[in-house]
Amino acid sequence: MADLQSLLGESFKEGMTLDEINEALASREFMDKSELSGYVPKSMFDKASTEAADYKKKWRGALSEADQKAQDELEKQTAMENELKKLRRESAISGYEKNYISLGYDEKSAKEVAEAMYDGDMETVFRIQKKQQDDFAKATESRLMKNMSNAPSGNQVDVDYSKQIAEAQASGNMVLAAALIRQQADANKNKK
Repeated sequence: MADLQSLLGESFKEGMTLDEINEALASREFMDKSELSGYVPKSMFDKASTEAADYKKKWRGALSEADQKAQDELEKQTAMENELKKLRRESAISGYEKNYISLGYDEKSAKEVAEAMYDGDMETVFRIQKKQQDDFAKATESRLMKNMSNAPSGNQVDVDYSKQIAEAQASGNMVLAAALIRQQADANKNKK
């Protein structure tokens, strides 16, 4: 009750009903009205909006038939230009998306990168491309490791990594290719 008492001040009485509290709060001001100097009261805004709509109706009514036609044509032209911009955007994004899907992107990533590319959001484009490149490298490495033959055991010295080296080079994973070339060199050195 201490919070309510400090809020109501002198108006506070022990055992107040909800109606009495609401009545006491209605007469209190909780905000410094000087902070509202840059704001317009809602009632004034609503009144101004209504007046603006009324003036627009009166203005349209006062226009000559030729002026009304010109105004209607201008509105139609603006709507068509906006629709054309929207269609061009959708068409460009669709083309980009199709190209990204052909590069192996999933549909969600392809759509996101295509929209970012059209909008000029290069940070998003590079972020998605980096993720795609990392995912591709992991998948390639996993596939190569799965297909890699077991390490030779005992005195077996005939090891040929050329197939794995070629696959790594073809996929652009030069780190894996270099590691395989070193392994091949070590195996050949041990052979002698």
